[in-house]
Amino acid sequence: MLPQSHVAYTWLALSLAQERLDVSPDTDYRLVALAAMGPDLVDKPLAAVYFYRRYRSAVLFAHTLITFAAVALYTLLRAPQHGVYAMAFVGHALLDRIWHYPATFYWPFRGWRFHVWGKRGSEQEQMGLAYWYAFTRRPELWGWEAGGLAALLLFAQRHRLYRWPNLRRFILTGRVTPVA
Repeated sequence: MLPQSHVAYTWLALSLAQERLDVSPDTDYRLVALAAMGPDLVDKPLAAVYFYRRYRSAVLFAHTLITFAAVALYTLLRAPQHGVYAMAFVGHALLDRIWHYPATFYWPFRGWRFHVWGKRGSEQEQMGLAYWYAFTRRPELWGWEAGGLAALLLFAQRHRLYRWPNLRRFILTGRVTPVA
């Protein structure tokens, strides 16, 4: 899934949770966006700089069950006030449907290799082509990305981000205008 869809689905889910559940209205949506992309923000640079020849992927350590469990457990025990951000980080696994790649998701419990060991087409020299290959070989991804666009549009409509004062507040503070 592309980064903007991770952010859009997460923002909409948080917006709905704030409306229906007891979720802090002071949550910074900018930090939520970073948390929603967290595993990619860790793994992609790591893969590009250090592991590009060995794993040929940008889905590594931060996309594993052990990492998601560690983030959730640490937040639950040591920083419960940051639970929203931990949920956004862990939600990345749901949106990537990472359990379809058990060699990565259950790493290191199912071996030391990630799911793309020896895979062709996603080498770092051709990372731009990796998305092209994914979208031309897996048409269901178009549906997920269209859903991400719809989620972003619905989020913007719910909080009236098409109005300059609301958009400005959102950009400057990371806060949204509550749904009326």
